[in-house]
Amino acid sequence: MSRILIVDDHSPARSLIRACVSLDGHSVVEAGTGEAAIEALRKLPFDLVLLDLVMPGMDGYSILEALRTMPTVANTPVITLSDRDESIDAMRAAGLGALDHLSKPFGYDELEKAVKRVVDATPDEIIELRLAKAAQVETYNQVISLVDDAREPVRRGFFRRARAGRR
Repeated sequence: MSRILIVDDHSPARSLIRACVSLDGHSVVEAGTGEAAIEALRKLPFDLVLLDLVMPGMDGYSILEALRTMPTVANTPVITLSDRDESIDAMRAAGLGALDHLSKPFGYDELEKAVKRVVDATPDEIIELRLAKAAQVETYNQVISLVDDAREPVRRGFFRRARAGRR
């Protein structure tokens, strides 16, 4: 049985997530604000944090940044949640140390699979997950850099020329 912190400003969402992870035998602590989440992390060790990214006040990104500066909990695994289905959110969260990202609405099976993958992982497997996410973020950043560079007058048409060269 793992101890999981659910951080979401929307009470019905927290209740639904709590019900899902409780069914799997996990103990749950809830926080409705970023400040409450930081306070809970200072008081108790958690095996996993399920963190909503979009919240008023201290948002999920700020919590991730704060978490990584707290030595006793800096390596606590985090799965981020967001109702915006945008890859930039998942990549930004991964860059701040999140191991996985779920877009709302998600189903019980999807949540159960993500939670199980993290809480059942050995410390070495967590390191592997972190390294894989870091590599994914690096690749994403390289692609974004290429796209940004392509906007410069000298590089415009780069992708078109590269495609034509492969034919």
